[in-house]
Amino acid sequence: MSPVIAGEGVFILHSFLLGVIITFIYDLFRIVRRIIPHGWFLLSLEDLAFWILATAGIFYMLYYENSGMFRWFSVIGAGVGMFLYKKTLSAPFVNLVSGAVNRLLALLGKFLWKLTAPVRFVWHKLTVLAGRGARRAAREARIRRRQVKYRLTAWKKAIRMNLCKRREKRQDKKKMRQRDAGDCG
Repeated sequence: MSPVIAGEGVFILHSFLLGVIITFIYDLFRIVRRIIPHGWFLLSLEDLAFWILATAGIFYMLYYENSGMFRWFSVIGAGVGMFLYKKTLSAPFVNLVSGAVNRLLALLGKFLWKLTAPVRFVWHKLTVLAGRGARRAAREARIRRRQVKYRLTAWKKAIRMNLCKRREKRQDKKKMRQRDAGDCG
């Protein structure tokens, strides 16, 4: 076999493997998305990171394997690699890994839930006691507020009565002065 044809065969094999690797990396992103759901912003950042990695891989392969020349059969080889991996291994791999990790996280969650049961019990009792204390304090505050309001109202009335008495005394004194002044004159 000619070395040129063997080199081309190795190049298309590397293109095929690059397609498989790119799809495998995307499956890793899919697994992370199934394990940790997140919003559109993080999804966009993940997609950007994926495409930067994919572009770097393709550039690296084309630069070192083919001296930077773009050849259609390398694209076809990568596409065939992506297609075959996607149709054969992708779905079982993603389902198996994400399912196993989710089950492991669920077991870990149950273990931590049972492990923290005493702390949660004490926390519950403290919150119940704090709630009772807060309700009792609020009731006492309402009673004190009514008492203070009653006292302030009583003081207000007493002050008004004193002011009225002083005003009446002043008016009486003024009337007496006017009367006394009118008698003399």
